Amino acid sequence: MWRTQYGNRTLEGSEAIVFAEALLSLLDWAVAEELDFYDLGIESFDNLTFGQRISALAIIGNGLLRKDIPTVRLTAVLEGAIAAVFEHLKNKIALEIDTPDFGTSWRELVVAARKKMEAEDIPDPTCNDLDEWETEVQELSHAILWDVDYKDAQLYIDFSPEKSEVLKDISGITDDYFLAIADDLTDKEAKARMKELKNLCRSIIKPS
Repeated sequence: MWRTQYGNRTLEGSEAIVFAEALLSLLDWAVAEELDFYDLGIESFDNLTFGQRISALAIIGNGLLRKDIPTVRLTAVLEGAIAAVFEHLKNKIALEIDTPDFGTSWRELVVAARKKMEAEDIPDPTCNDLDEWETEVQELSHAILWDVDYKDAQLYIDFSPEKSEVLKDISGITDDYFLAIADDLTDKEAKARMKELKNLCRSIIKPS
């Protein structure tokens, strides 16, 4: 489970499906051995090694998609990994818009998830305004990540220890939020973790 502004929860229905599809697609980059070279503009994720990226993705995938997982402790690395999945989703939509032959499947997934959230003024899947879709994906992200603390590591480093502690208290950030690191999996461990995670994603997308 995951701690959000709406309480501890697991993604369900169309919200779970769009996240699982985006995560599965991101893992396909890993299988193609391109994940190391795929920067998503999220420092806390982009700066990880390949093994650490897979480790972080496995933790968030299980935490958000499985009800039998205890509530995961929030860290900058893990929240950055969630943000990375949504950035990848934005990239897939941008590619879909730029390549009409690809259809509207990614946009349809976002529409279904936003309808589940009872959102208003949702664009039609044929809409080609990328700004509109970035806003919709951001709303999906906000349902899990209520802030962007994972981007602020440098801010806390630049301040004095005293001021940094005050800021962390105000923001509700634990002492190890920026210090916790993901396990650096070996290639063998990473492949095994990816296989498990891909199976989990597929079970959400097409339940048996």
